Parts: sequence; C-alpha cells; structure tokens
Amino acid sequence: MPSKRRKIFGRRSVVVSATRAAKASETTEQTSLRLSQMASRSAARISMESTAERTERLASVASVMSSRCARLSTEERLIQNSQDAIRVSRARASGSPTQTILRRLRNASTTARSRALESPEQTTSRRLRNARATASSKVSEQSQQTAIRCLRNASTTASARVLESPVQTVNRRFRNSRSTASASESPGVRRARLNNNG
Repeated sequence: MPSKRRKIFGRRSVVVSATRAAKASETTEQTSLRLSQMASRSAARISMESTAERTERLASVASVMSSRCARLSTEERLIQNSQDAIRVSRARASGSPTQTILRRLRNASTTARSRALESPEQTTSRRLRNARATASSKVSEQSQQTAIRCLRNASTTASARVLESPVQTVNRRFRNSRSTASASESPGVRRARLNNNG
C-alpha cells in the first residue's frame, strides 16, 4: 500500500476506533438522543428526495456496506456485532411499553409473512435447525443460567396467558397440537397429506 494511502487509512482507523469507543461508553439517554437526532435528520433528508435520488442513495449505501463487510475481518465483525447488540439493547431498554408492543407486533408480522411463504421442507429444516441450536446452547449452559432461563420463560409464558381471551386459549392449544403433529411427520408424509387436502 502506498505511503499516502496508508496514512489516510490509518487516520480513518483511528477515527472509527474513537467513534466506536465513544458509542460504547454512552449512557442510555445519550444513545436515545443520538438515535433520535439521526432519525430526525434522516427523515428530513428523505422527505426532500425524489424517487431517482432515493434509488441512487440506497444503491450507494448498499455498495459502501458491501465493500465494508468485505474489508472487515471476522474478529472485527464480531466486535462490531457485539457493539451493535449493546446499542440495540440500550435503545430497547429506554423504549416505552407502547414502542415495545409495536416492535413485537412488527417482528411477529414479518415472521408470519416469512413462514407463510415456506415450503413444508423449509419449515421442517428450520425447526430442525432451531432445535439443534437450542440443544447446543443448553448443553453449554451452567446450572444457574438454566434456572434463570427457565424462570424467564415461565414468567413470559404466564404473562402472555393471563392476557389471553378464552378464544385465544383454544386457538393456541389447537395450533400447538397441530404443530406437534406436523413436526413429527416426515417430509414425504406431509407432502402426501397436503396433496390430499388440496
């Protein structure tokens, strides 16, 4: 790398490191304020863009992100993902109950749409993948972590069921029994059943 380019790259690395360090040491209020300011500036800029400008900007962002990802080493990517996760958790912690409900509804809607497009084989593959990941995670847990996870899951389940109407309870039980039966089917049996129903 030529000397001039090395110096520029070195300066950029220092700036990026300083920015990341500053973000990592932010308080929840500072993170919320910064994200709010970024959202306001972004919304103002986007509202004044034409369709062509927006398309060009998105293409440029995609190109920059692609080149950055290619440059980042695995270790740097892990550090960046960890810092992103911290920022997201801070933003969620500072969110109001209404924002939390809206986010969960948005996520549930996206998940439902995605699963509606799955083939039977993809559904089976996803469930097996999830089961393997869960089993692997549980094997590496300490007993204290297991107890905390079980308590957290039980608390979440109890809270959700307290808010259920009788109709929702019946629907949930029916859905669970159907999922259990479906999960035990082989892809061939499931395909035959779907063909018969169709």
